[in-house]
Amino acid sequence: MSDLAKKGITEVRNKKLLPNLSKEGELTKEIVLSTKEKHGVPVGSRLFSHHTLASVRKLSFYHPFFLPKDSLDLVLTSTYNQSTEKFADKEDLYIQPETIGCETWRRLRNAYHKCPVPRIPMGHPMKRGGIKERKSPFSVQLMNSGVHSSQTNPGFSRKPAGGAIFFY
Repeated sequence: MSDLAKKGITEVRNKKLLPNLSKEGELTKEIVLSTKEKHGVPVGSRLFSHHTLASVRKLSFYHPFFLPKDSLDLVLTSTYNQSTEKFADKEDLYIQPETIGCETWRRLRNAYHKCPVPRIPMGHPMKRGGIKERKSPFSVQLMNSGVHSSQTNPGFSRKPAGGAIFFY
């Protein structure tokens, strides 16, 4: 079970003509679409307007944010940990976190994540808050102490044997 499924997040297929790659990279130009509709249009214009993840990534004006420069970058971003895994296979060095279900900046499917509706306690959106702890008014030290203040001043102590006040 993946991390997203444990949190209650479901994956919903993106039915729009363009995939959302805003986390992966940026388009320096707008993609020209011959139609905004998917149904009821000629087949050629529908095929021309519909893009997949791979087709948008191949466009010359698409610039990814985190493009690996060489094989070392792939190995460094992999899930393999040499201190905990003993006798790993060759392919373990290249397994990326998104292939095992962890969410990263890359998209493997043209889908978006739908978070569950937050549960409202007791059926209404009232927030509980306010005072966390009620302090006793008798334990608060004010500037002017009352009649029943302590008999020793700060820095002084009373000897248990004699009862006289000595300064240490």
